[in-house]
Amino acid sequence: MSDVLDFTIITAWYDVREKENHPLKDKTTDDHFCSMTTYFDKARLFFAKPWPMVIFTEPRFENIIKEARPPELHHLTRFIFKDYEELAYYYLFDKFQENHHKNEVINLDKTKFTPLYKFVVNQKTNFVKEVVEFNPFNTTRFAWMDLRLHCVYDMNTEDTIEAISNIQPDKVKIMFQSYLHASEIWDRFDFYSWTRGKVAAGFFGGQAKPLIEFARLCQKEFVQAINEHMSPSDEMIYAYVTANNNHLFEPYVGEYCDVLRNMRQTRNSNHLVLPFLYAAISRENHPFIVALSDNIRRGFLNNQFYLTSGEIQTVWFRGFVSNYFLGQPDKCKEILTELIELHKQNPEIPIQNGRDAMFEMARIMGFPQE
Repeated sequence: MSDVLDFTIITAWYDVREKENHPLKDKTTDDHFCSMTTYFDKARLFFAKPWPMVIFTEPRFENIIKEARPPELHHLTRFIFKDYEELAYYYLFDKFQENHHKNEVINLDKTKFTPLYKFVVNQKTNFVKEVVEFNPFNTTRFAWMDLRLHCVYDMNTEDTIEAISNIQPDKVKIMFQSYLHASEIWDRFDFYSWTRGKVAAGFFGGQAKPLIEFARLCQKEFVQAINEHMSPSDEMIYAYVTANNNHLFEPYVGEYCDVLRNMRQTRNSNHLVLPFLYAAISRENHPFIVALSDNIRRGFLNNQFYLTSGEIQTVWFRGFVSNYFLGQPDKCKEILTELIELHKQNPEIPIQNGRDAMFEMARIMGFPQE
């Protein structure tokens, strides 16, 4: 199996609550934030996966993680030990902490989202960049995964291989929750005063070059936010960066529980997926429309996602149009063929106007006419 896994998974575990001497650091219940016992229990599914894996952690957790990871996978496991003081931009932590108390993020649970917690989760892109440059397993692709993703949806190895190997070579794949255009961001202070639920930070992946660029943009934005007296979380930084650099990202959409579930095909969260698609259509964001329509079509054709007849027409027609504008005739033909077949199966799909436009574009592109 390891011979076909041309990707490295990166993750981290730090006992932030112990380091900050949090008043609830010894609690055994899971209110506000998970206890360490719960964290490791829920991470066992993740540690059992047969992937090349790099784990950033404190030295005292090496044996605990090795116990959770099957012995036959230890050769696919690397540890990178960093003290907190060795984390990127730690020299800015005092300022970050000052900002946290002076200009609070209004709608975050302050018991969980402490200054140190937010600072550490902002290390994800730095960790990935370090592994990309080190590349201990000599892979061409890399991905960050939070430890507890698989306790929500246990994505199997085959689906993981397919999902990561199909990320566009010049893009970073990441899950969005609602559409954000750069024109909607008035200024950093206002934007970082709230967490807005635009992007999930549990997974992002791709090839080396776009991931390094993503890390560079996040590092730059992180420092700028601190200089402007704010202390955002990782998701808040990612929202700002993605809104201002759409070209770098391959989107998929869902709730937090869908970070793995919706990665390769849309299975859930119609209430987020379709509004995001409609927003991309209104902005004529053709690369986003192509990525979203592909994901939605795949889920629908595999009986994983429900669409009404009208929604089918929209997803297929808009996918066709955007592929047409991006000069991808083979994909256009695939979409057109699918829609004709779907209409044969269900004549209620209102494709007449859309079909006429699609056939006209197909004629211009030189497709054989039926």
